[in-house]
Amino acid sequence: MRILFFVISLMAMPFGVAQAQNYVGISGGLMTYEANDTEIDSQGFTVVAGGQFDPILAIEFSYSSHSSVEVGANDYKASVMALSGILRSPGEGFEPFLRLGIARGDSDITPENENDERDDGTEDGFIFGLGADFSLNYNSSLRLEYVQTDMGDAESDRLSFGTIYRF
Repeated sequence: MRILFFVISLMAMPFGVAQAQNYVGISGGLMTYEANDTEIDSQGFTVVAGGQFDPILAIEFSYSSHSSVEVGANDYKASVMALSGILRSPGEGFEPFLRLGIARGDSDITPENENDERDDGTEDGFIFGLGADFSLNYNSSLRLEYVQTDMGDAESDRLSFGTIYRF
């Protein structure tokens, strides 16, 4: 994974910081997190921050949080942090893109009875997906995206709709 991060960083270096256009965004949608024979289907939100170094290349950090789900006597929560390279096809008002990067998933199972053992897990892996930005004006756009995260013993899927603001 360190190699992937290094390759993404090297790809961004020739474009220089002077051309960068930064952006932030938030989205919500349907999410699934599966680990240790437990599957969490829920809604959640994602916060992103990124930099567009070229019309086709961006680097983006994202944090996705699944809403808390109660199953039986246990409370399940999950989140995924990722650093991704974004390869986009620039267009007038419609910009499809592909995502590839590294991710870390975190799951917490809190039992109702305080005497029972708490089960926490952290997994590292890869994130990949596809989506599209629909420009509203020069600074803002709507985003529709499907992302899958494969972290060995854990997997996460996300279908989300949100907004991006460029500055």
